[in-house]
Amino acid sequence: MPDSEKVWTAADVMEPAVQTVPSTMPLAQFEQQSLAADVGGFPVVDEGRLVGVISRSDVVRQICAEREVASKTSDFYFDETGFHESPMRSSTDIADRIGERLEELTVGDVMAREPLTVSLDHSIDEVAKRFIELRVHRLPVIDAGTLVGIVTTTDLVRLIADQRIG
Repeated sequence: MPDSEKVWTAADVMEPAVQTVPSTMPLAQFEQQSLAADVGGFPVVDEGRLVGVISRSDVVRQICAEREVASKTSDFYFDETGFHESPMRSSTDIADRIGERLEELTVGDVMAREPLTVSLDHSIDEVAKRFIELRVHRLPVIDAGTLVGIVTTTDLVRLIADQRIG
């Protein structure tokens, strides 16, 4: 039964053991870590400082941008007679170009650079409103400028499903 007296805060529902990734991590490695951890994204931390947030949605957005660029550009190559242009006409050519480009990209290239956060004392009502307004599924929890946890939409749904809040 829900506890109607308790005011739940981010501190009550956050996961304190936060998995993070560095901005220098290649996207392919991010994908592997995301799948292994069964999560859609991570806070990005460099030298102990929160510098961004990355999600699989950010990677999908980047793939779409790369597809757009690849479909509108040509492939230049050089042989013994000089430079030549080979237009990107087939889906295979475009996919190859995207694949090559994604191999070069890192987490830092596609992450959200201004991480949206909440503090320990944000109520879960405020956290839920931020999820909706900002259209995100995870919010790092900050205390005195330091990353201390993360709250996800799944954390809030779990509270409702467990009938701890209602």
